[in-house]
Amino acid sequence: MGAEERIRPPSPGTSNRVTPENSLDNLNTMAAKLPVADSLFGGPAEQLAPECDEGNIEYKLKLVDVDDDRFDRLVTQLRYRLTEGLGEALYELGVGDDGKPHGLDENDLNESLSTLRRMAAAVGAEVTVLHCREGRSVGHVIEAIVRERPLDGGAGLIELRVAVVGNVDSGKSTLVGAFCGVQSSRRPATPSSRRYRAGVLTRGQLDNGRGLARGHCFRHKHEVDNGRTSSVSQLTLGFGTNGSVTNYSSVRPHTQEEVLKESSKLVTFVDLCGHERYLKTTVFGLTGAVPDFGAVVLGANAGVQKMTREHIGLLLALRLPFFAVITKIDLAPANVLQETVDGLCKLLKGRNVRKMPYLVKDAGGCLSCARQLAEGARLVPVFQVSNVNGENLDLLRLFLNALPARRDWVDKRNDRVEFCIDDAFNVPGVGVVVAGTVLKGSVRLTHGQGPVLLLGPDTTGQFKRVQVKGIHTKAVAVDEVRAGQSASFAVKVVDGNKTDRQLKRAHVRKGMVLLDPELKPRATRAFAAEVFVLHHPTTIKRGYQPVVHARTVRQVAAVQDMNVELLRSGTRARVRFRFQHYPEYLSPGTPIIFREGNTRGIGVVKRVLYDDVDVKPMQVKKDALEEAAPVVTPLGT
Repeated sequence: MGAEERIRPPSPGTSNRVTPENSLDNLNTMAAKLPVADSLFGGPAEQLAPECDEGNIEYKLKLVDVDDDRFDRLVTQLRYRLTEGLGEALYELGVGDDGKPHGLDENDLNESLSTLRRMAAAVGAEVTVLHCREGRSVGHVIEAIVRERPLDGGAGLIELRVAVVGNVDSGKSTLVGAFCGVQSSRRPATPSSRRYRAGVLTRGQLDNGRGLARGHCFRHKHEVDNGRTSSVSQLTLGFGTNGSVTNYSSVRPHTQEEVLKESSKLVTFVDLCGHERYLKTTVFGLTGAVPDFGAVVLGANAGVQKMTREHIGLLLALRLPFFAVITKIDLAPANVLQETVDGLCKLLKGRNVRKMPYLVKDAGGCLSCARQLAEGARLVPVFQVSNVNGENLDLLRLFLNALPARRDWVDKRNDRVEFCIDDAFNVPGVGVVVAGTVLKGSVRLTHGQGPVLLLGPDTTGQFKRVQVKGIHTKAVAVDEVRAGQSASFAVKVVDGNKTDRQLKRAHVRKGMVLLDPELKPRATRAFAAEVFVLHHPTTIKRGYQPVVHARTVRQVAAVQDMNVELLRSGTRARVRFRFQHYPEYLSPGTPIIFREGNTRGIGVVKRVLYDDVDVKPMQVKKDALEEAAPVVTPLGT
């Protein structure tokens, strides 16, 4: 929207007021329990929560007749809100500090919006109007987002990751491919590959009803043949400073480099497996990719399946806020769709989940859900979409555009570097490249050379000194990556003789880490954890050997000791585990999931026991268990 373009409020009589049909059960009852606001806004009677001094949300009754002194103060305030929002801020025009939506007439509204654009231009940002609704007293209320332009090289880019889960054949890959079907930059497209590269959400091209869009998410031939995802794939949806989708902003689909260059916000979809056979891969993706949010996809014609329940339980165990997407609404009859909605509602409001579902039908409810989901509310937005005719895909795009990034990553950028590895491969002419997520700190290239880090542990528990010689993120070369970003590092060994300095792909495995040498890391075979058993058909006792997932670590671990004799479903305890194959690097506070076919329990690492690094047997120390932190709260309470 140009600076000279005037806002045209909705015609009188039209309102986005939330009605009882917008809820899955009784919206008025559920909305009254929302911890962030009194209700989901959208109508003139809406009362927002009072303005908070912290955060990236700012209320302004009007921005008219602004002199130079006030303009400078407003710009300073905007800078603070942008810093709090990691590069984006939300402005409510026509709303008082008490949260009351008074509204503005057309002239004051357009002058206020013009002032806001001047403020944004002063800090290198742009303004996008997200929603316009009726005011309580007069005129209308505008909700606008202010987003900074990223610097050269992608610095300052807003990034968040969404893990896409759901039962097999629910439409996960089709939805992601529809949003993010950008042209791959790793290899040129061939006539045969183009067949599977047209995306719905990425190029604006809808699915043909036979899975054309999902082909972009597949990495292996057998996935293309059977139409089922068996690996972890990541695709990117980019938004510009004006809120437009950069993936298909031109006639041809953009490459990853072009999307990164033209975007100010990136949404990375982590497409995971839906079949029960590949559950271990799904758990690995949920723990290793460190997503910010989760997206549960259901087929309208299939309803709530066993793996849907399994994946929701995993999201709850990892304390990930999530939203739900019901696909194939064009295929399912009205009664079948209603049964799916009712089944999802029953599951979310159940005793073990205790969430509040909300069926999103308009822009007002969409934006309110995005805000409250990021703030930790028990709300679960529910979207009903079709990848064939495009119904409600615009609401989902608006939701993803308005969804703010996680604030806690900022606090970790000044820590020592910690990078977990989820993949490794050889690049001709470059050597070994490790891929993963930066959990803490920042990695920067200075004059073409990166810092020296410790790579390990290997099968003997040792670490090697390596130097970063190249950084890529989203297949684009950059000079710096920070906590919360996924990246690939080209590394080389810097110590030892010529033979010792050779680093091969076989020397790197999933679960290894890159750490700052100042941390002086040590590998371990044993650790004490607080665990909660979700479900087990019998009992768990000493000697039990599940597969333990801790971020990118995936290894069989035996239960050496417990503070109780037996563990059953719904019980918790302090447990000592011992890895059965080789030592790993763990830190206190790391969430764990242990699995035996299906997910059996969750927990958190409380203490790492370094006296069990070598292979000799050792006696269990009871004090290590007794010193563990307080008991884990049962799931759903």
